[in-house]
Amino acid sequence: MPKIKISNLILFVIIVLGFSLRIWGLDFGLPYQFHQDEPIIVNHALAYGSGDLNPHFFIIPPLASYILFVFYGLYFLILKLSGVVNNSDSFVINFFRNPTGFYLIGRFLLGLIPSLVSICLTHFISRKLFSRRAALYAAFFMAVAFLNVVNAHYIYTDNLLVMFILSAYLIILSLINHPTRLKCILSGFFIGLSIASKYNAGIMIVPFFAAYFFSKKENRAFEVIIKDISTFIIVLFVTFIVCNPYAVLDYKLFFLSVPGRIRHSYIGWFHHIQYSLFEGVGFISVLLGISGLICALKKQFKIVSILLLFPVIFYLHLVFASQVFSRYALALIPFLSIGIGFLLFDFLGQKIKSQFYQRIIVFISVLLVIPTLIKSIKADQLFAGCDTRVEATEWIKINIPLFSKIALDNTFFRPQISQTAAQLKEKQGILNKQPELKELKSKKLDLQLKALEDDKTFETYYLVQGGEQSGQFLNFWPVITNNLNELREKGIEYVIFNNMTSAQSMRKFHEEIARKFALIAVFNPYYKSGFRFSYDDFETTCMPVAGKELFSRESFGPYIEIYKIK
Repeated sequence: MPKIKISNLILFVIIVLGFSLRIWGLDFGLPYQFHQDEPIIVNHALAYGSGDLNPHFFIIPPLASYILFVFYGLYFLILKLSGVVNNSDSFVINFFRNPTGFYLIGRFLLGLIPSLVSICLTHFISRKLFSRRAALYAAFFMAVAFLNVVNAHYIYTDNLLVMFILSAYLIILSLINHPTRLKCILSGFFIGLSIASKYNAGIMIVPFFAAYFFSKKENRAFEVIIKDISTFIIVLFVTFIVCNPYAVLDYKLFFLSVPGRIRHSYIGWFHHIQYSLFEGVGFISVLLGISGLICALKKQFKIVSILLLFPVIFYLHLVFASQVFSRYALALIPFLSIGIGFLLFDFLGQKIKSQFYQRIIVFISVLLVIPTLIKSIKADQLFAGCDTRVEATEWIKINIPLFSKIALDNTFFRPQISQTAAQLKEKQGILNKQPELKELKSKKLDLQLKALEDDKTFETYYLVQGGEQSGQFLNFWPVITNNLNELREKGIEYVIFNNMTSAQSMRKFHEEIARKFALIAVFNPYYKSGFRFSYDDFETTCMPVAGKELFSRESFGPYIEIYKIK
């Protein structure tokens, strides 16, 4: 029986640890949906079942939803063979009644698995450059890093992006010493997948060309170089088009959407360092990771400089054209992990020969991950616990009469109560205001009606600021302005507020309602009582990132107040 290498055993333990942190709380919120972006991917994947594979939406590349579509097809076959569903309509009705299985499949495929693969890829890249101990530590840091663990619970594109970028880098770094046509093909393939996951991965083209033109290719003829580069470009382009075919087939909408509709702005030089990275992996870890990468330049300047091309250019992109959300910095964490591993175990480890001090380095390396590991565990505890929105939803179903008129915030930070059948039918009348997919949306409404069954429903309205157009989004219709007179005219009986509202006009409206009407229910996620706004001003998607907000909580979800309008 062959011996198992200790390093392989340690890597296996690291992967198990990473899996445990990511599987814990993976079913958070279900059957409700409390991540604002997950339904974008899931709903598009289900919509392809109608036979129209055009996403009609290119702001987020469709690769993630196409992957889900394939596995939802397998899920449909399993449910049909087992007699749970009879046809595609009953399959979708099953989704509307309880989407738990659909979301768990998505979180496994697009969250947990790519995040675990990225741990391994970080180890392989570090091992290609540095020592075995440095590589194992890089993998260990990736496994426990707070931002990695939290985002592994979500259905979105960021984990795919990181996995494909690291896959491409594994090939690119081997290209430097031995360029071959196959490596050009593989580089084009993985970079194409990266761009098909998120468009800003186009930056990866720069490291490829740098690696190729600085590689040991002195004996390669000019014609061979031209063929290599041409092959790379063709494979990249074909891979992207296969993953996003309607970028060509519906090129007008594609070119209208990608440059014109993607939200981005100047974020500033320090936001993603101070917020996303300091909060995501730790202040000291970021400084050590950057220091380690700089020190590594002295050891292997050419190969490390190529490794640094992506994170440096990517960070400039974050500064000048990104958004404030922490997940935008997720692709930087593998490089910081590699830098920390090198600094501790290669740079310092080689300078310090004493066994005693070597043990101190190991001790320090363990201490270094404790803060981010504690944050990861705290986040998992919140994921696995009860959400205030679930508590509020159950309270409403028990204590508020059916068909009561309720006004609530038009975000995911609210109780998940169902609208009445009459309101769903009324939505058919506003489909003319929808820019596209009228037939598909009409069918969706029909299936939602069939899925209601005995579900308790309420006549719900969504509070908006003045000037927003009714019917812009089917999920958040009908709308009502944050005006007390209009609430009275509509006969609104209850108003629900949460502490994630950032609009000043909505906050003032909350204060007005609180002064004049009775507070009948409170759902508090914090250890301390009393309404307050979140300490985390940026993370409005799901789990808070700021440690002050995270550790002030004993449960997940927003602070919710329910008022009765007499």
